[in-house]
Amino acid sequence: MRTASALVVISYFVCRVALGQDVRIAGEPRATEPHKKADVHISPSREMLGLLGVAERLEQAQDGDDFPSEGGELLWRMLYSMRRFSLLDIDRWKRTELTPRAVVDSPAQFRGEIVSWNGEVNRVTVHEPPAETAELFNLPRYYRCELEVGEGRQAAIAYALAVPKEWKLGTPLTARVGVTGLFVQCAGSGPDSRPVVVARRIAWYPATPLGDLEMDAGLFDEVSSRPGVSAEDRECFYQLMAAVGRVGTKQLLRAVAQDDRNAKVEPLFNKPLTQRGRLVELTGTAKQAVLRRVEDRDVIARFGIDHFYEMEIFTDDSQGNPLTFCVRELPRGFPEGVRIMEPVRIAGFFFKKWGYRSGETTDADQPNVVRKQLAPLLIGREPVWIEPEPIDQRFANGIFLLLFVVLTAVLWLVVSRLSRSDDKFHRQVAERFVSPQEPLSNLHRNEIDAGVSEDSTAANSGEQRGSLQNLAADSASAEVLRQIAAHSVTDQNRRREKQ
Repeated sequence: MRTASALVVISYFVCRVALGQDVRIAGEPRATEPHKKADVHISPSREMLGLLGVAERLEQAQDGDDFPSEGGELLWRMLYSMRRFSLLDIDRWKRTELTPRAVVDSPAQFRGEIVSWNGEVNRVTVHEPPAETAELFNLPRYYRCELEVGEGRQAAIAYALAVPKEWKLGTPLTARVGVTGLFVQCAGSGPDSRPVVVARRIAWYPATPLGDLEMDAGLFDEVSSRPGVSAEDRECFYQLMAAVGRVGTKQLLRAVAQDDRNAKVEPLFNKPLTQRGRLVELTGTAKQAVLRRVEDRDVIARFGIDHFYEMEIFTDDSQGNPLTFCVRELPRGFPEGVRIMEPVRIAGFFFKKWGYRSGETTDADQPNVVRKQLAPLLIGREPVWIEPEPIDQRFANGIFLLLFVVLTAVLWLVVSRLSRSDDKFHRQVAERFVSPQEPLSNLHRNEIDAGVSEDSTAANSGEQRGSLQNLAADSASAEVLRQIAAHSVTDQNRRREKQ
């Protein structure tokens, strides 16, 4: 579509150059000759209508007449022409400064300009052109919308190729809307004069957080139910991505309804069609955060989006299945990659259920077939990184000091018990070889005195010598035991001094 539009514009300018006509860029003043009045400015949208063969018919429109006039060919051609305008052209060429009042006051001056107004819709009716016309202009149906737009709630009429499917047609209606399209003429006169606009679609801003961000909820009607993100999903996806960029992370979290905080994920998996556009807050673990570059130039030009991050979030009730979040930014210092483990809290709008490549991507029976798992796809602003709370240093120091005291006390008890065991052992040895009743020296002395007073008979002399020898041996043994006991006492005293 963009290529075709560019070729048409280039061909037009080439023809003008060949015919010797002046070619200039919109907004650039024309060089004028002396005493000659400057030409009327021609906008890019009017130039485009000229290339499409509609400009002459548009100039013949009469303000004050009913629109469409009998036959309605101008309306059909205008609707057909709107399809030839690319979304980028509409965004670049729209004149947001034109108010409904200004257009009503000078309709001829702004005829063919692209205007953009917000307001309310009061009634929508559907119309079907004759079969031949429908086939010729590829126009099976179109919609007539009665609006009140601008700050002064100016009555207006918009003809559109599409409206939200949820609207009830032919009955009174009240809904916030936006319309961006070509101004054709003013229908009626005086106070009843109403500007007429031809647009691709009527944008619907419902009374929800999504509508508060001026995201066209009617675009969800075009989202495909297929698991992949297809061309039909593209406009809604990036419109939603642009909408979350118009609000801060904390504001988006505050906008979540109470019932949707830490929401259950089961409806997101099992009832995707009823969840579209729902704002939820989830808490879980991010196991992937990968940068995705945007290659579409019109998306970059219209929304300023040149990248986003694709995250996989696992919650407590997701049963090991991930939820995919596409977010505009990551917190400062947040790790990137496919193997991370970071606790996060995140708010986002449910988009659709889509297929992603899991770890098991192929089938053993069909190795060339890539298997995908289905997961909810949501779009958010930025996750909140839940960092672990730092431990109080004073508390940690207290714990360390307590452990040191306990270990020191245990060590002292162990050493003290070992010392008591050594003392007990030495006492037992001493008591076994030394009599506590009488010292060995006294016993030795008494026995010697008793031997001297004995009758020195020849028969007893040998027995006495043997007794003396036994006493001498006992005396030597006693001396050795006395030295062992003294050495043991000395060791005990030294250990006590060291303690």
